[in-house]
Amino acid sequence: MAKIECTNDQLRLIQKALDFYSRVGMGQFNEIVEHPTFEKSLYRQFSPNKPFEVGDQTMRGEITKITKNAIWTKGHWGNGEEVRKWADIENIQYSPDWEKLHTKENEVKNQLNVARNLLYGEEMSRNGSWGIHNNQVDESCREAFEIIQKIRYQFWLANPNRSNMTVDSTDGRLTNIKVEIDE
Repeated sequence: MAKIECTNDQLRLIQKALDFYSRVGMGQFNEIVEHPTFEKSLYRQFSPNKPFEVGDQTMRGEITKITKNAIWTKGHWGNGEEVRKWADIENIQYSPDWEKLHTKENEVKNQLNVARNLLYGEEMSRNGSWGIHNNQVDESCREAFEIIQKIRYQFWLANPNRSNMTVDSTDGRLTNIKVEIDE
């Protein structure tokens, strides 16, 4: 039996990779657009590429003041509108042109639907896919799904605020997989 030792963050990445693999195997090609590389690419395409100025829209609200060490933005954070100071200037991002970004996303999703239908050899709606237990889905996708369940279950067990009403509260069916998480 093989054994992998990794950090919890690395295990979450393995979980994401297996989830991506199983979803694409079921025909959920729209997941490709959700990949961090492509999300960042779309964001870059439709965001300004210039130094910040007062009045610019960021993901943290409208810039009201800029100094060498901080940026203040006006936004809504649950308590109504307020101004906040941000010292982590390197993490502040422009708000993209959401309309253009979503238009491009929809265009890509339509093209992914065409590609998926060509591979399926049948017509299916844009958000359609085969289920994980459909006999057309490769067995490796089901195995990936079962491994995901084992991983999520262990993260669920490690969570002191866990709820029995979530999908991660089920251990899965594979008995030859053992996942341990350090708390």
